[in-house]
Amino acid sequence: MWLGGSGILRWKKEIRVNTGGREACRLSVNDWEALEPLYLRWAGDPGWPTDARARSAWNRLVQTWQVGAWLGDAAVAVAKEGSEPVGYAALTLAVDHHPALGRAMEVGTFVAPTHRGTGVNRQLKRWSAEEAARFGAQWLAACIPVSNERAARAFLKAFPNAVAYEAADPSAGPWRDYVKQRAFASGEPVRLYVVPLHSDSHGT
Repeated sequence: MWLGGSGILRWKKEIRVNTGGREACRLSVNDWEALEPLYLRWAGDPGWPTDARARSAWNRLVQTWQVGAWLGDAAVAVAKEGSEPVGYAALTLAVDHHPALGRAMEVGTFVAPTHRGTGVNRQLKRWSAEEAARFGAQWLAACIPVSNERAARAFLKAFPNAVAYEAADPSAGPWRDYVKQRAFASGEPVRLYVVPLHSDSHGT
C-alpha cells in the first residue's frame, strides 16, 4: 500500500496543535504509515468512509492521495496523541480552472470515537482550510452522505458559513455537476458543503 520508494512520498512534516485540556496532538502531514493503524482499528466504525471499508478500496484511496501529494495537489494530515493516530484529514483537488469557481479543494476527515469532542476535528478542519488556501484554492468543500448527520454537524460547527448543495438542488449552480459526480462515486445521496476561503472568491 505504501509507496515509500519515492523521497517525495516519504516526506512529512509535523505540526503541534492544542486539543483543549488533553495532551497536545500533533498533525503529521503525508505520514502514510500512520494511516494504517487508523484503518485497522476503525474501518468498522460507522463514521469511517463507507466506500473505503474494504482493504482493496482503502489501499486504492491511499495510493490516490499519495499520487496527488506527489503531483502537488493533495495532502493528508494525521492527528496523533503521543504515538497514537487518532484521526486524519485528506485534502484533494475538486475542481480547477473552473470559469465560475476557480479552484476548489475537497476535504474528507475521520476522527476516532475516543477523540470526538476534544477539538481534534476542529484542528483538522482548520488545517484543511489553511492548506487549501496554500494550494491556491478559493473554496473548501466537503462531500458528506445525507445519512451522516453527525459529520454534517461537525463540519458546520467548524465552518458556520458553509453552504450545502444537493444534486437535485437548482441553486447548486456551477457546483451541480460536481455534486452529481460525487454522489455517483459514493453510491448514495450526498450533500456538498462549500466554504469560501477568500473574500475575492468567485460567486456561486
